[in-house]
Amino acid sequence: MLPAMKVAGRGQLRRRLAGGGAALVLALGAIASLASQPAAPERTTADALAPSSWAMTIPTTWLAAPLPRARPGDSFDIVAIRSGDRAFAAPVAYALVVLEIDDRRLVVQVDEDDALAVANARSAGLQLVALLRSTR
Repeated sequence: MLPAMKVAGRGQLRRRLAGGGAALVLALGAIASLASQPAAPERTTADALAPSSWAMTIPTTWLAAPLPRARPGDSFDIVAIRSGDRAFAAPVAYALVVLEIDDRRLVVQVDEDDALAVANARSAGLQLVALLRSTR
């Protein structure tokens, strides 16, 4: 009789059961490892910045008028004003992008010129007005 025509013996059945059990254990281990993977790291403000730009916090107390309703990604300009005998208004910064906003502060993306212009205007005692840009 040829070896290929033999009926499977008990040893072969045990090997198949052992292989199936090992496959089941490995599958359960894979599922458990997927479930225990850490969550993706939270995106920081630095991750949201464009290359060669900085984040700057502008307190809402620096603003002469209430901030227009804005959300992250909106763009606006800043104008500095001085009231009194020699009243004037001057543009300070253009196309600032909102990164974060709440009732007390506004975090914006600026380049170095805009950051210096906002800081200089504020140190000169000027009030700032934020002008929200249209998306169209």
